[in-house]
Amino acid sequence: MRKWFLLALAALAVVAVIGTFLRLIYVVDMPWLIFKPWLHAHSHVAMLGWVFPALVVALLTQDERRAPKVFDVVMTAAQALVLGMLVSFPLQGYGDVSIACSVFHMLVTYGAVAMVWKHTCHWPRMGSRLLVRTALLLQVVSTIGIWAMGPIMGSGLAGSEWYYWSIQWFLHFQFNGWFWFAAMAIGSRWAELHGVDVRLDRLTMFLWMAGALLTFALAIAWSERYPAIFALNSVGVLLQLWAAWRTLKAMQHARLQAYVKTSPWMRLLIGLMLVAMGIKVAVQAAVAVPAVATMAFTIRNFVIGFIHLNTIGAITPLLFAHALMKGWFDERNRAVRTGLGIFIFGVIANEVLLFLQGTLFWAGTGLLPGYHWMLVGASACLAIGVFTLLLSSLIARSGPTAELEAR
Repeated sequence: MRKWFLLALAALAVVAVIGTFLRLIYVVDMPWLIFKPWLHAHSHVAMLGWVFPALVVALLTQDERRAPKVFDVVMTAAQALVLGMLVSFPLQGYGDVSIACSVFHMLVTYGAVAMVWKHTCHWPRMGSRLLVRTALLLQVVSTIGIWAMGPIMGSGLAGSEWYYWSIQWFLHFQFNGWFWFAAMAIGSRWAELHGVDVRLDRLTMFLWMAGALLTFALAIAWSERYPAIFALNSVGVLLQLWAAWRTLKAMQHARLQAYVKTSPWMRLLIGLMLVAMGIKVAVQAAVAVPAVATMAFTIRNFVIGFIHLNTIGAITPLLFAHALMKGWFDERNRAVRTGLGIFIFGVIANEVLLFLQGTLFWAGTGLLPGYHWMLVGASACLAIGVFTLLLSSLIARSGPTAELEAR
């Protein structure tokens, strides 16, 4: 399983390099780099080459049970198709090869969903099993948006609100469904295995689920700005805030138990994840106000910042903490500590710059001095941090009992 996590980490390293070049294009002339096709490669590899396989690996390695026999076949097919996207998107954008790779990858993910579903059937029903079931169902639900794009485009509606809604359907139920509930399932299962009581009750689960469904109204409000649609989003946001408050209360009484069962770097990464998740809920609460929602739609910095807040601010630190727990990263190794430190700095700098510049645009005060170069530096920190972690893990001997030199 370690090798598959490191392969996914290699995909993240490639994503970070592409992201740095996409920032650099604003300050350095690079005629060979056509922005949109490379952006498609960046986003597809990030979600399908890093987050998806790393979450699957994390879910399957929560206990000592062996991975299903078909695991290697499924992961090989999935990552081979991601490689096809990485090559084809820069060359042709949305073309025959890239679309074929995307469609076949989606079919492979259904196999992965079935595999994880069966593998986790022994988890506590009203605890981690309910969370992972919800995550897997919403992963499948998210793909309805992708399947809908073919008929929509065939009907001559490419570029219409229906086309936009189908994309947003996929993204919404990835970020607010699959990613979110999978992260909670990983945390819940870890707590169960370590005797930490943070089980969420039925009401809290219902609130999270209802909030995820209703907040899709915000995507519709982008083109259909009716009061009733904004009201649905507002109700969804209020339910999420209530769910977040109940979740924090459930976690609070187990804080000391969790503290003694985690290492300093694990606590730092989990803290970063919780802060990012808290900001995510707060941002979604803010856009319940129609004027704020309009601002969020029209200022690209906020959109990019929110997407990165989910992927590199919340999910990635959780996955790194899991790697520390499994011994795939060893925090006694100076290179690992350095890589984690650089990465965390890059995450914070990236988010601060994006949201600060977005706020300045909203206030009408223009561009922050040196903004693009600072953003290049923040993106480079992400790439350097991930490459440092990857190389240190490849050099180190595998296994959680490996004796690395503590420097």
